[in-house]
Amino acid sequence: MSRPHQYIALMTSLPHLGKLFSRKEVPISQFRLKQRLAMLVPEHVALLREMVEVTAWAGVAKYNQDIEVIRRANQVIADLKDYPDLQNLVGARMETRTLIAALRRRARGQDTAGDIQSWGFGRWCSQIKANWSDPAFGLGHFMPWVSEAHRLMQQDDHIAMERLTLTEVFRQLDQFGTRHEFDFEAVGIYVLRWVIVERWSRYNDDDARKRLQSLISSALNGTDVAENIASTQVFSTDNSLNFEGVTS
Repeated sequence: MSRPHQYIALMTSLPHLGKLFSRKEVPISQFRLKQRLAMLVPEHVALLREMVEVTAWAGVAKYNQDIEVIRRANQVIADLKDYPDLQNLVGARMETRTLIAALRRRARGQDTAGDIQSWGFGRWCSQIKANWSDPAFGLGHFMPWVSEAHRLMQQDDHIAMERLTLTEVFRQLDQFGTRHEFDFEAVGIYVLRWVIVERWSRYNDDDARKRLQSLISSALNGTDVAENIASTQVFSTDNSLNFEGVTS
């Protein structure tokens, strides 16, 4: 089977995931998804694994410093040179993590951004540094979710904060997903959507509070990666480990 027909067959075999928060059960199990992904050519399996690694908690948890995560993200983006939309998607995810990391640093009482190049990624580092005291770092006019995240963080509403973050990441996936139907990019975007939907299907408030308390404790103990560049709650350790089998 040629690659175009192969990927058409793969995408048409995958059920619609639906809107975020719209369903409790995942339309396709990890086992079934792994079976479907056997249609991928080997180089795409490797690239998909890289994408999951750099956007998932378990993938970045092995690094001791934020700067190592940033270097890894840059390497993954370079490896995706033939797929600019996936490059942009990984970059957007890292930028979202940087904004949340900045919000958390400021909420903990950090007076300035400090050496943001050592913990931040992407286009907004200079903007964040120059507008540290602004609730949305001067970005609220075109990224209103940052202002809302600041408000929720001030209220210690961590559950709503997680929901907001998931919504923003899903929006990014939807934005790029409209450009692809039956190619590798479409497969990669589907898998990243699946990770989020699967995580939400096992979500409950008690688990979220425990997980967030763990993140806060890590921050107070000076753990860099856990609180900063990997601070979004979209991918927890258990979810990423479950997903490792999908691309193995």
